[in-house]
Amino acid sequence: MKKLKFNINASLATFGAFKERYVPEGYFKPKDLEQTLEAVSKIDRLNGLGVWYPGHPLIENPDKLKKKFNEYGLRVADICPELWGDKKWKHGAFSTHEKKIRKEAVKIAKATMDLALELDAYSVLIWPAHDGFDYVFESDYVKAYDYFIESLEEIAAYNPGVKLAIEYKQKDPRAKSYIEDIGKALYIIKCIKADNIGVALDLGHSLFAQERPAESLALLEREDKLYQIHLNDNYRDADPDLVFGSINFWDTLEMFYWLGKYGFDGWLNIDTSSPRNDPLKMLKLSVNFIEDFESLAEKLLCRQDRIGDNLAKNNFVDNMSLIREVIFKNQAK
Repeated sequence: MKKLKFNINASLATFGAFKERYVPEGYFKPKDLEQTLEAVSKIDRLNGLGVWYPGHPLIENPDKLKKKFNEYGLRVADICPELWGDKKWKHGAFSTHEKKIRKEAVKIAKATMDLALELDAYSVLIWPAHDGFDYVFESDYVKAYDYFIESLEEIAAYNPGVKLAIEYKQKDPRAKSYIEDIGKALYIIKCIKADNIGVALDLGHSLFAQERPAESLALLEREDKLYQIHLNDNYRDADPDLVFGSINFWDTLEMFYWLGKYGFDGWLNIDTSSPRNDPLKMLKLSVNFIEDFESLAEKLLCRQDRIGDNLAKNNFVDNMSLIREVIFKNQAK
Protein backbone atom coordinates (compact mmCIF):
# COMPACT_ATOMS: atom_id res chain seq x y z
CA MET A 1 0.00 0.00 0.00
CA LYS A 2 1.14 3.54 -0.74
CA LYS A 3 2.68 5.23 2.30
CA LEU A 4 0.52 7.98 3.77
CA LYS A 5 2.25 11.33 3.57
CA PHE A 6 -0.21 14.19 3.62
CA ASN A 7 0.63 17.79 2.74
CA ILE A 8 0.98 19.78 5.97
CA ASN A 9 0.64 23.52 6.45
CA ALA A 10 0.15 26.00 9.29
CA SER A 11 -0.50 29.71 9.73
CA LEU A 12 1.66 32.65 10.77
CA ALA A 13 -0.94 33.14 13.52
CA THR A 14 0.63 30.12 15.25
CA PHE A 15 3.42 32.49 16.27
CA GLY A 16 1.17 35.34 17.43
CA ALA A 17 1.06 37.10 20.80
CA PHE A 18 -2.14 35.19 21.78
CA LYS A 19 -3.95 38.13 23.32
CA GLU A 20 -7.00 37.35 25.42
CA ARG A 21 -9.50 39.16 27.61
CA TYR A 22 -7.54 38.36 30.77
CA VAL A 23 -4.07 39.04 29.36
CA PRO A 24 -4.74 41.65 26.64
CA GLU A 25 -1.05 42.23 25.94
CA GLY A 26 -0.59 38.54 25.08
CA TYR A 27 1.91 35.95 26.24
CA PHE A 28 4.58 36.27 23.57
CA LYS A 29 6.26 38.91 21.51
CA PRO A 30 5.07 38.21 17.95
CA LYS A 31 7.72 37.09 15.49
CA ASP A 32 8.22 39.07 12.30
CA LEU A 33 7.88 37.41 8.90
CA GLU A 34 11.56 36.50 8.55
CA GLN A 35 11.72 34.99 12.03
CA THR A 36 8.57 32.97 11.44
CA LEU A 37 9.68 31.62 8.07
CA GLU A 38 13.06 30.72 9.49
CA ALA A 39 11.42 28.79 12.34
CA VAL A 40 8.86 27.01 10.17
CA SER A 41 11.44 26.02 7.55
CA LYS A 42 13.25 23.90 10.15
CA ILE A 43 10.24 21.66 10.79
CA ASP A 44 10.28 18.57 8.60
CA ARG A 45 7.09 17.91 6.61
CA LEU A 46 5.74 21.43 7.19
CA ASN A 47 6.04 22.83 3.67
CA GLY A 48 3.13 25.24 3.39
CA LEU A 49 1.60 28.25 5.10
CA GLY A 50 -1.89 29.69 5.10
CA VAL A 51 -2.18 33.41 4.43
CA TRP A 52 -4.99 35.96 4.57
CA TYR A 53 -6.13 39.13 2.84
CA PRO A 54 -6.02 41.96 3.68
CA GLY A 55 -3.35 42.44 6.33
CA HIS A 56 -0.96 39.54 5.78
CA PRO A 57 2.71 40.56 5.33
CA LEU A 58 3.56 41.17 1.64
CA ILE A 59 0.05 40.16 0.54
CA GLU A 60 -0.24 43.28 -1.62
CA ASN A 61 2.77 42.04 -3.59
CA PRO A 62 2.04 38.35 -4.31
CA ASP A 63 5.15 37.83 -6.45
CA LYS A 64 7.36 39.10 -3.64
CA LEU A 65 5.47 36.95 -1.11
CA LYS A 66 5.92 33.80 -3.22
CA LYS A 67 9.61 34.57 -3.66
CA LYS A 68 10.07 35.10 0.07
CA PHE A 69 8.31 31.81 0.87
CA ASN A 70 10.38 29.99 -1.76
CA GLU A 71 13.58 31.21 -0.11
CA TYR A 72 12.62 29.07 2.88
CA GLY A 73 11.34 26.09 0.91
CA LEU A 74 7.71 26.98 1.58
CA ARG A 75 4.62 27.68 -0.51
CA VAL A 76 1.18 29.16 0.00
CA ALA A 77 -1.25 26.35 0.82
CA ASP A 78 -4.46 28.33 1.17
CA ILE A 79 -5.69 31.88 1.59
CA CYS A 80 -8.56 33.39 3.56
CA PRO A 81 -10.40 36.72 3.30
CA GLU A 82 -10.02 38.41 6.70
CA LEU A 83 -13.61 39.24 7.64
CA TRP A 84 -13.53 39.10 11.43
CA GLY A 85 -10.98 41.55 12.88
CA ASP A 86 -12.87 44.81 12.39
CA LYS A 87 -15.93 46.06 14.28
CA LYS A 88 -17.74 46.70 10.99
CA TRP A 89 -18.34 42.93 10.71
CA LYS A 90 -20.13 42.81 14.09
CA HIS A 91 -23.48 41.83 12.51
CA GLY A 92 -21.89 39.46 10.00
CA ALA A 93 -20.17 39.74 6.66
CA PHE A 94 -22.49 37.79 4.35
CA SER A 95 -25.78 37.60 6.26
CA THR A 96 -26.05 41.14 7.62
CA HIS A 97 -29.01 43.30 6.59
CA GLU A 98 -26.52 46.08 5.76
CA LYS A 99 -26.10 45.83 1.99
CA LYS A 100 -22.99 48.02 2.00
CA ILE A 101 -21.22 45.63 4.38
CA ARG A 102 -22.23 42.57 2.36
CA LYS A 103 -20.91 44.17 -0.83
CA GLU A 104 -17.60 44.95 0.86
CA ALA A 105 -17.28 41.37 2.12
CA VAL A 106 -18.00 39.98 -1.35
CA LYS A 107 -15.46 42.38 -2.87
CA ILE A 108 -12.76 41.25 -0.43
CA ALA A 109 -13.59 37.59 -1.09
CA LYS A 110 -13.29 38.11 -4.86
CA ALA A 111 -9.94 39.86 -4.44
CA THR A 112 -8.80 36.93 -2.31
CA MET A 113 -9.74 34.55 -5.13
CA ASP A 114 -7.60 36.57 -7.54
CA LEU A 115 -4.69 36.33 -5.11
CA ALA A 116 -5.23 32.58 -4.76
CA LEU A 117 -4.48 32.20 -8.45
CA GLU A 118 -1.41 34.43 -8.30
CA LEU A 119 -0.09 32.56 -5.25
CA ASP A 120 -0.97 29.07 -6.55
CA ALA A 121 -3.01 28.40 -3.43
CA TYR A 122 -4.97 25.13 -3.30
CA SER A 123 -8.19 26.77 -2.10
CA VAL A 124 -9.79 29.80 -0.46
CA LEU A 125 -11.10 29.46 3.08
CA ILE A 126 -14.39 31.21 3.87
CA TRP A 127 -14.90 31.57 7.63
CA PRO A 128 -18.15 33.48 8.33
CA ALA A 129 -17.00 34.38 11.82
CA HIS A 130 -19.63 36.95 12.84
CA ASP A 131 -22.47 35.54 10.76
CA GLY A 132 -24.75 34.44 13.54
CA PHE A 133 -26.69 35.82 16.49
CA ASP A 134 -26.63 36.07 20.27
CA TYR A 135 -30.26 36.35 21.37
CA VAL A 136 -33.80 35.30 20.47
CA PHE A 137 -35.77 37.92 18.55
CA GLU A 138 -32.50 39.35 17.25
CA SER A 139 -32.44 38.05 13.68
CA ASP A 140 -34.75 37.56 10.73
CA TYR A 141 -33.50 34.05 9.97
CA VAL A 142 -35.01 33.75 6.49
CA LYS A 143 -33.54 37.04 5.30
CA ALA A 144 -30.20 36.23 6.91
CA TYR A 145 -29.99 32.92 5.03
CA ASP A 146 -31.15 34.60 1.81
CA TYR A 147 -28.39 37.22 2.09
CA PHE A 148 -25.88 34.53 3.03
CA ILE A 149 -26.70 32.37 0.02
CA GLU A 150 -26.84 35.34 -2.39
CA SER A 151 -23.39 36.50 -1.22
CA LEU A 152 -21.81 33.07 -1.61
CA GLU A 153 -23.46 32.55 -5.00
CA GLU A 154 -21.91 35.78 -6.26
CA ILE A 155 -18.49 34.86 -4.90
CA ALA A 156 -18.59 31.34 -6.37
CA ALA A 157 -19.69 32.62 -9.79
CA TYR A 158 -16.82 35.12 -9.88
CA ASN A 159 -14.35 32.37 -10.77
CA PRO A 160 -15.66 28.78 -10.91
CA GLY A 161 -12.06 27.55 -11.19
CA VAL A 162 -11.19 28.56 -7.62
CA LYS A 163 -12.18 26.21 -4.79
CA LEU A 164 -14.00 27.84 -1.87
CA ALA A 165 -14.01 26.00 1.47
CA ILE A 166 -16.66 27.05 4.01
CA GLU A 167 -15.55 26.56 7.61
CA TYR A 168 -18.45 25.77 9.92
CA LYS A 169 -18.36 26.38 13.65
CA GLN A 170 -20.98 26.02 16.37
CA LYS A 171 -20.26 29.37 18.04
CA ASP A 172 -17.57 31.96 18.74
CA PRO A 173 -17.36 34.84 18.28
CA ARG A 174 -21.20 34.79 18.19
CA ALA A 175 -23.23 32.82 20.72
CA LYS A 176 -24.69 30.87 17.78
CA SER A 177 -23.37 30.65 14.23
CA TYR A 178 -25.68 30.23 11.24
CA ILE A 179 -23.45 27.52 9.77
CA GLU A 180 -22.88 25.62 12.98
CA ASP A 181 -22.47 22.01 11.85
CA ILE A 182 -21.91 19.70 8.92
CA GLY A 183 -25.63 19.51 8.17
CA LYS A 184 -26.07 23.26 7.76
CA ALA A 185 -22.85 23.52 5.76
CA LEU A 186 -24.12 20.92 3.30
CA TYR A 187 -27.55 22.58 3.23
CA ILE A 188 -25.99 25.90 2.19
CA ILE A 189 -23.94 24.15 -0.50
CA LYS A 190 -27.03 22.35 -1.82
CA CYS A 191 -28.86 25.68 -2.03
CA ILE A 192 -26.05 27.34 -3.97
CA LYS A 193 -25.44 24.52 -6.45
CA ALA A 194 -21.97 25.77 -7.37
CA ASP A 195 -19.33 23.19 -8.28
CA ASN A 196 -16.52 25.15 -6.61
CA ILE A 197 -17.98 25.49 -3.09
CA GLY A 198 -17.04 22.84 -0.54
CA VAL A 199 -16.24 22.57 3.15
CA ALA A 200 -13.26 22.93 5.45
CA LEU A 201 -13.58 20.14 8.00
CA ASP A 202 -12.08 21.48 11.21
CA LEU A 203 -11.51 18.55 13.56
CA GLY A 204 -12.01 20.70 16.63
CA HIS A 205 -15.21 22.26 15.29
CA SER A 206 -16.59 18.84 14.45
CA LEU A 207 -15.83 17.57 17.95
CA PHE A 208 -17.25 20.77 19.46
CA ALA A 209 -20.49 20.21 17.50
CA GLN A 210 -20.74 16.71 19.02
CA GLU A 211 -20.14 15.09 15.62
CA ARG A 212 -18.20 11.99 14.70
CA PRO A 213 -15.46 13.57 12.56
CA ALA A 214 -15.10 10.45 10.39
CA GLU A 215 -18.84 10.51 9.70
CA SER A 216 -18.69 14.19 8.69
CA LEU A 217 -15.71 13.35 6.50
CA ALA A 218 -17.69 10.56 4.84
CA LEU A 219 -20.60 12.87 4.07
CA LEU A 220 -18.26 15.39 2.46
CA GLU A 221 -16.49 12.70 0.44
CA ARG A 222 -19.85 11.36 -0.71
CA GLU A 223 -20.67 14.80 -2.13
CA ASP A 224 -17.08 15.45 -3.32
CA LYS A 225 -17.00 18.58 -1.16
CA LEU A 226 -14.01 18.00 1.13
CA TYR A 227 -11.64 20.87 0.30
CA GLN A 228 -9.67 21.46 3.51
CA ILE A 229 -8.81 19.71 6.78
CA HIS A 230 -7.96 21.72 9.91
CA LEU A 231 -6.30 19.95 12.81
CA ASN A 232 -6.59 20.85 16.50
CA ASP A 233 -8.23 19.35 19.57
CA ASN A 234 -10.58 20.14 22.47
CA TYR A 235 -12.78 18.62 25.18
CA ARG A 236 -15.97 18.94 23.04
CA ASP A 237 -17.20 21.90 25.10
CA ALA A 238 -15.35 24.82 23.50
CA ASP A 239 -12.85 25.58 20.74
CA PRO A 240 -9.51 26.49 22.38
CA ASP A 241 -7.54 25.04 19.42
CA LEU A 242 -5.49 22.74 21.61
CA VAL A 243 -2.57 20.85 20.12
CA PHE A 244 -3.68 18.31 17.55
CA GLY A 245 -3.70 14.71 18.78
CA SER A 246 -3.61 15.60 22.46
CA ILE A 247 -7.15 14.68 23.57
CA ASN A 248 -9.45 12.67 21.26
CA PHE A 249 -7.33 9.72 20.16
CA TRP A 250 -9.95 7.29 18.77
CA ASP A 251 -11.97 9.85 16.82
CA THR A 252 -8.76 11.17 15.30
CA LEU A 253 -7.52 7.71 14.36
CA GLU A 254 -10.83 6.84 12.68
CA MET A 255 -10.70 10.09 10.70
CA PHE A 256 -7.14 9.41 9.52
CA TYR A 257 -8.10 5.88 8.49
CA TRP A 258 -10.83 7.25 6.22
CA LEU A 259 -8.63 10.09 4.96
CA GLY A 260 -6.18 7.45 3.79
CA LYS A 261 -8.89 5.22 2.37
CA TYR A 262 -10.43 8.10 0.42
CA GLY A 263 -7.02 9.27 -0.83
CA PHE A 264 -7.34 12.87 0.35
CA ASP A 265 -4.80 14.97 -1.57
CA GLY A 266 -5.41 18.44 -0.12
CA TRP A 267 -3.67 20.05 2.86
CA LEU A 268 -3.76 19.25 6.56
CA ASN A 269 -3.81 22.68 8.20
CA ILE A 270 -2.40 22.78 11.73
CA ASP A 271 -4.78 25.25 13.35
CA THR A 272 -3.69 25.46 16.98
CA SER A 273 -3.09 28.07 19.66
CA SER A 274 -0.35 27.83 22.24
CA PRO A 275 -0.61 30.84 24.55
CA ARG A 276 1.32 29.35 27.47
CA ASN A 277 3.83 27.12 25.68
CA ASP A 278 6.60 27.55 23.15
CA PRO A 279 4.76 27.87 19.81
CA LEU A 280 7.57 26.29 17.79
CA LYS A 281 7.76 23.23 20.04
CA MET A 282 3.99 22.84 19.96
CA LEU A 283 3.96 23.08 16.17
CA LYS A 284 6.65 20.40 15.95
CA LEU A 285 4.61 18.22 18.33
CA SER A 286 1.55 18.57 16.07
CA VAL A 287 3.59 17.48 13.05
CA ASN A 288 4.92 14.51 15.02
CA PHE A 289 1.38 13.52 15.99
CA ILE A 290 0.31 13.74 12.34
CA GLU A 291 3.09 11.33 11.42
CA ASP A 292 2.04 9.01 14.25
CA PHE A 293 -1.56 8.91 13.05
CA GLU A 294 -0.41 8.41 9.47
CA SER A 295 1.63 5.41 10.58
CA LEU A 296 -1.24 3.90 12.56
CA ALA A 297 -3.70 4.50 9.71
CA GLU A 298 -1.31 2.78 7.28
CA LYS A 299 -1.27 -0.32 9.45
CA LEU A 300 -5.06 -0.36 9.61
CA LEU A 301 -5.37 0.19 5.86
CA CYS A 302 -3.27 -2.94 5.35
CA ARG A 303 -6.18 -4.72 7.02
CA GLN A 304 -8.99 -2.75 5.43
CA ASP A 305 -10.64 -5.87 3.98
CA ARG A 306 -11.05 -7.37 7.45
CA ILE A 307 -12.08 -4.02 8.88
CA GLY A 308 -14.57 -3.57 6.04
CA ASP A 309 -16.08 -7.01 6.62
CA ASN A 310 -16.57 -6.17 10.27
CA LEU A 311 -18.10 -2.80 9.41
CA ALA A 312 -20.57 -4.53 7.09
CA LYS A 313 -21.70 -6.64 10.03
CA ASN A 314 -21.61 -3.77 12.55
CA ASN A 315 -19.04 -5.89 14.33
CA PHE A 316 -17.43 -3.40 16.68
CA VAL A 317 -15.87 -5.95 19.01
CA ASP A 318 -13.87 -7.81 16.36
CA ASN A 319 -12.80 -4.56 14.74
CA MET A 320 -11.56 -3.06 17.99
CA SER A 321 -9.86 -6.33 18.93
CA LEU A 322 -8.01 -6.21 15.61
CA ILE A 323 -7.14 -2.54 15.98
CA ARG A 324 -5.99 -3.08 19.56
CA GLU A 325 -3.60 -5.80 18.44
CA VAL A 326 -2.19 -3.57 15.70
CA ILE A 327 -1.67 -0.59 17.98
CA PHE A 328 -0.77 -2.05 21.34
CA LYS A 329 0.59 -5.54 20.69
CA ASN A 330 3.13 -4.65 17.97
CA GLN A 331 1.92 -7.53 15.81
CA ALA A 332 1.81 -5.49 12.60
CA LYS A 333 4.42 -6.21 9.95
